[in-house]
Amino acid sequence: MPEAVVIGAGPGGLAAAAMLRRVGVADTLILERSEWVGASWHKHYDRLHLHTVRWLSNLPGRRIPRSFGKWVGRDDVIRYLEDYARHHRLDIRHGVQVQRIVRSGEQWLLETSVGEIPATFVVVATGHNHTPRIP
Repeated sequence: MPEAVVIGAGPGGLAAAAMLRRVGVADTLILERSEWVGASWHKHYDRLHLHTVRWLSNLPGRRIPRSFGKWVGRDDVIRYLEDYARHHRLDIRHGVQVQRIVRSGEQWLLETSVGEIPATFVVVATGHNHTPRIP
């Protein structure tokens, strides 16, 4: 049983999982419904660049490489997110859809496409581009 589950492997989910590990929540599992880290970035047009400069766009615990330039492009953002996940050795399960989250005593129970997953902590990091549903 993971101590924490993060739903979503975009920038927010990756950063949350990495910082949970930093504060001692070592057994953190990321559930991602798509096949990719940073799935929404894969769907953006190929000439997209960040609207903030590289040195203001880092996730905590890992800088964006200087070689990516001042205005980081879409493909380099994707490379950075993949590298970030590897660097922090994040446990990501792809192709898992979370259907429901319920409180069960002292823990949370996530009902997913691969079965039930209990956890002490849950972070919902589905992002701005995902439409949340109220259970």
